[in-house]
Parts: sequence; C-alpha cells; structure tokens
Amino acid sequence: MKTIFRFFLTVAVLTILLIAACEPVDNSTSNDPRDPYIGEWQFIESPKSTEGQSYIVNITKDPDNSSQVILGNFGNPGSNDISAKGIVTSSQLVVSSQQMSNNWIVDGSGKFSNSNKSTMDWTLSITAGGNKDTYTATATKQ
Repeated sequence: MKTIFRFFLTVAVLTILLIAACEPVDNSTSNDPRDPYIGEWQFIESPKSTEGQSYIVNITKDPDNSSQVILGNFGNPGSNDISAKGIVTSSQLVVSSQQMSNNWIVDGSGKFSNSNKSTMDWTLSITAGGNKDTYTATATKQ
C-alpha cells in the first residue's frame, strides 16, 4: 500500500513541476483597428485651385481613447506638436471638425485605397484666417 501511495505522490509532484515549468504561450494577435493607420504618412494634396503640397503626418494611438488616434502636423501647420484627433471606424479614419492649437479648424476623412493598407485617399478642409479650403490628398505610409 505504501508503494502505491508513493508512486501516485511521485506522479503528482512530477506533474505539478512539469506544468509549472511550462511558459505560457501568447497566441493572441492585435485586434486594434487603429494599428494599420499608425505610423508616418506622406500626404500629397491636390487643392481645387492652386498647386498642392507634400508633407508628413505622424499618426499615433491616443492613450486616453482606444478608438482614437492623434494626427501630428495634419493639414501641414508646420509642427507635429500641432495635432488633430481622429476616430477609427470599421472602414475609415474620421477627423471631426475641431480647432487645433494654431486656431485652424480642420475636418476630413481617409480610407485605404489598396489591400495592403499602405495608401489612403483623403478629403480634408482647413479653415485658416476665415478662409475655408478643401483638398483631396493621397497619403502613403513611409
């Protein structure tokens, strides 16, 4: 009887040690819909009347809102410190009308234009000094 008890005790101890020695495997993948938008994007604008411009917009996750992103240099005010906030939906990134710290009022939206999510088509407007200009832009991930 003692031999059977020792056998089961040994098996139990070895099982516990083997289970405790295994490292957990993280098979999860990020399901954050903001991920494809995050990064540095080169915007090339096509205004309705004058020649367009090219500039870099840095898109980062908003740490305070899990569906929101921060677009540094959106509309090209000249600094990543001047930014707009956008919401990622199931099909696009939307910048609702808002006043940035340089007093520009911006709004717009962008959608991916290719399957590998490296290019977006944007429509945006900027009101600066009382004049509202509307643009289309192509943004390419850098």
